[in-house]
Amino acid sequence: MLELNDGMSSCFPLLHPFSHQMQLNQALWKENQLLQEENQVLREENKAFRVQNKVFHKDNQALRAENQALSEDNKILQERKMDYFEEKKVLEKQEKALRKQNKALWEEIKALQEQEIAFQMEEKALQEETVALWEENKAFQVQIKALQKDEIALQEEKKALQKQGKALQEEKIALREENRALHEENKALQNEKKALDEENKALLEWNKILHGEE
Repeated sequence: MLELNDGMSSCFPLLHPFSHQMQLNQALWKENQLLQEENQVLREENKAFRVQNKVFHKDNQALRAENQALSEDNKILQERKMDYFEEKKVLEKQEKALRKQNKALWEEIKALQEQEIAFQMEEKALQEETVALWEENKAFQVQIKALQKDEIALQEEKKALQKQGKALQEEKIALREENRALHEENKALQNEKKALDEENKALLEWNKILHGEE
């Protein structure tokens, strides 16, 4: 058994030393041929790697420039972040104050709503009272119209009574005059009766005398 450089094993029969050397050289030549082919492939790969490395180098330069720009941006963003945190603190304080203010406004709105409900109830009561007063006023107006009619009737009755009273006064005056005349007439008749009684008495006496002479 003979060991080759590539680690492969070959069995060579025990030949003539020259023949053995030729076979060994052929194996080495083939091995070298393979190595040359592999080296050519590696050269091509290295050439491709060099081209690729140039691209990577340009890309890395671009990336370094981009990273530097990003670093600057990050620095600016960090500053902005700090400003943001400061602004956030201010905004949180403002939000807290606004929440407190909103709570107070909500309480005020709630109180105003309750007040509005009370006003509505009061307005409803006032409307009901107004309706009641309107009905009462309507009844009063009807009553006033009735009283006005009664007053007109009473005025007419008063006029009639005044007219009747005037007539009665005139009648009273006439009756007094008539009564006075009748009284005078009665007095005259009484006097006449008295005179007639005296005359009758005298005639009766005279008649007795005349009857006695017969």
